[in-house]
Amino acid sequence: MPVLGARIVCGAANNQLAHPGVEKDLADRNVLYAPDYVVNSGGVIQVADEIAGFDFERAKARASGIHDTTRKIFALAADEGVPPAAAADRLAERRMSEIGRLRGILV
Repeated sequence: MPVLGARIVCGAANNQLAHPGVEKDLADRNVLYAPDYVVNSGGVIQVADEIAGFDFERAKARASGIHDTTRKIFALAADEGVPPAAAADRLAERRMSEIGRLRGILV
């Protein structure tokens, strides 16, 4: 990695990083890393929408939140002093926890 000249690593390939911990190395070198599952989320949104019968406008509306979510991840990473991958995991875990609580209320 010492030869990496990029300031941002943002790609849709799954598991872009060679091993856990590389995201910390990137952060230590001031290289901004967008976690692959965040970058890939548009595809997941489309596939999920297809289950209900694909509607382009509905899928587009859902995917429009990816930019804001990515910004939240970078802000959370800065606020908590963690790499973006850790911040993305924390945000995802919080969302899943919130959904779990809502299901308990709605059931």
